[in-house]
Amino acid sequence: MKQLALAAARTIASEEGLRGVTVRRVAERIGYAPGTIYNLFANLDDLIVQVNGETLRGLGAALAQVGGGDPSTRARRMTDAYFDYVELAPRLWAMLFDHRLPDGVGLPDWYRQELDRLIGDAARRLGPALGDRSPADARRAVVAIWASLHGIATLSVSKKLGLVADVPARELGHFIVASIVSGAATDGRLNSSDIVQSYSKI
Repeated sequence: MKQLALAAARTIASEEGLRGVTVRRVAERIGYAPGTIYNLFANLDDLIVQVNGETLRGLGAALAQVGGGDPSTRARRMTDAYFDYVELAPRLWAMLFDHRLPDGVGLPDWYRQELDRLIGDAARRLGPALGDRSPADARRAVVAIWASLHGIATLSVSKKLGLVADVPARELGHFIVASIVSGAATDGRLNSSDIVQSYSKI
């Protein structure tokens, strides 16, 4: 029954986004009273966090399916896999970042572990492309890539990317990833000529 409720919440989020996900709506989808949902989850926030956890695991599985190849090719394929995953259910993906827990309430340990695992796995898979960076710097690079791609994907799916760039979302994403994995970004500064050269090699 818990899996049914999670599946219903995912479907509602995919169709309507975070605002559409309520205990009553989920209960109606699976044909039970709202009280049943509270027997399965502590509250609506708990339900949403668990759905978001499944979303994180789904992204991890999508990235894990990326094949081999040289480091730059793998980085490019992982970028495409990210965009594929976001574009498959953009409203569901947006819920990952739109949901806010009440003040004073932190994310559960298992959720933080999912995030840690996702970032760590991505850093290992991108390892050869990241050169001789330390493990800590490799993780920072992955976080920077994720934040950048999230912004690009969000602007793209909301049809607002054209307001800031006359470049297809994926092309811009590949540009960002290439600039980071090439080592062109140092001490917070970007050398534009190095970035263009690194991107042209991919």
